[in-house]
Amino acid sequence: MTLQFAVLGSGSRGNSTLVGHADGPGLLIDVGLGPRALDQRLQSVGSDWSRIAAVVLTHTHGDHVESSTLQTMVKRRIALHCHESHRDVLNDDEGFQQLENLELVRFYDGHPFLAPCGFRVEPIPARHDGATFGFRIECVARRRTRAAGVGYLADTGSWTDAMADSLCDVDILGVEFNHDVAMQKSSGRSPALIARNLGDRGHLSNGQGADLVRSVLGRSSREKVGHLVLLHLSEQCNRPELALREAREAVRASGRRVTVHAARQSPAHPNLQFGVHRALSAAGASTGRNRPPRPAAQAGAMLPGFDRDAP
Repeated sequence: MTLQFAVLGSGSRGNSTLVGHADGPGLLIDVGLGPRALDQRLQSVGSDWSRIAAVVLTHTHGDHVESSTLQTMVKRRIALHCHESHRDVLNDDEGFQQLENLELVRFYDGHPFLAPCGFRVEPIPARHDGATFGFRIECVARRRTRAAGVGYLADTGSWTDAMADSLCDVDILGVEFNHDVAMQKSSGRSPALIARNLGDRGHLSNGQGADLVRSVLGRSSREKVGHLVLLHLSEQCNRPELALREAREAVRASGRRVTVHAARQSPAHPNLQFGVHRALSAAGASTGRNRPPRPAAQAGAMLPGFDRDAP
């Protein structure tokens, strides 16, 4: 079985990511883009609204949930999975009210739940403004197969061992690399905004994101985490090459082969496919933890205009 992971938009002007079955149903993580933009981005990655069975919401900031898109979800009878506390912010939104009237709003807590498209979704509490979550999303096609999974964590000012544990052993890992600290401090933004972004409930810097990646890779078996996607890069306080450099260094230190992608605001990127594989036997399985790195491994960087073999 082939699955798809496509970042439709990532940044302060709107966030949404597709996780789905290739040529089948899927879900969106966040709907921070308008319905027309989402329609265009979905088509650009070979999908469309008819294949969206559900939306899972990380939090209620405007770049993660767009009111007009909730109206589109009403028309298409698409379920919204959000945290109970998100109701306090969304309750005055007409689209949200209509989704509730249609019994299409499903509330999650700290426990895993099953999305309509068959994915197991595990919320991962993040550290941001209000109730904010990342997700571990998994699919098992049939017996004797190993789960294929995605880990997604953005909009968090700091991370914990528990977060790293929840993200380990996925096939695709998406982690926030929001800002370069020096660029943030010299951005000319208000001191309050700078302090908020640099704080424990703001956004991960490139260095913090790289530290989280190191921790996740150290917990993961070697056949896992084939792709690393850098999320929510600030257009004002970051540069893709800076984020990629930090990420590559983290991957190289692990001794693994991981392809690194920098997501962007527009157009959709990256668009990845991965599969559900037959599970390894107990004798052939390896946890990969606390093992010395393999010197032959390398990290690859994927961004338009970048030479992946450049030093």
